[in-house]
Amino acid sequence: MKIDITSILKNNGGTIEISMKENLEDLKTDLGAITFVSPVEFIGSVTNFNGMLILKGDAKVDYSTVCDRCGEKIEKSLAVKINEDIVEESRLMDSEEDQKDDRFTFSGNVLELDRILVDCLVTNLPMSHICSEDCQGLCSSCGARLTSDGCDCGNSVQTDPRFDVLKGFFD
Repeated sequence: MKIDITSILKNNGGTIEISMKENLEDLKTDLGAITFVSPVEFIGSVTNFNGMLILKGDAKVDYSTVCDRCGEKIEKSLAVKINEDIVEESRLMDSEEDQKDDRFTFSGNVLELDRILVDCLVTNLPMSHICSEDCQGLCSSCGARLTSDGCDCGNSVQTDPRFDVLKGFFD
């Protein structure tokens, strides 16, 4: 996603409204069990604040993954609020060159949103995914899905024979 920022570069306080929907190259590869299935939708604005650009808005993308409890394939949607400061690359001091990778920068009259949106979306992905709140996972003995399939082995509790001595401990 490229934005022409010529109209606001010399205009302190100038704002450009943005409404875009685009597939981003960096999200075409799978991230572990996560596959992005829709283009990224971004609605927001970029404002010039004394030579620094402030990007604000909402980004949304749909992805598919598997439930961490039962392994069922699920579809999820991720919406992220974005509020990022973007500095001009030529304004970074020599002492700040080491921090260049930690800050979002722009050069010239074009602002590329791809890296900013990908970083914000990926860092806001949940650490775990479950298909539903009442998902019971898999049976530890037979591997059947407890929520949908059920299993017959739940009635026969198997214990390690080494712990048989402890069975009557609390009696």
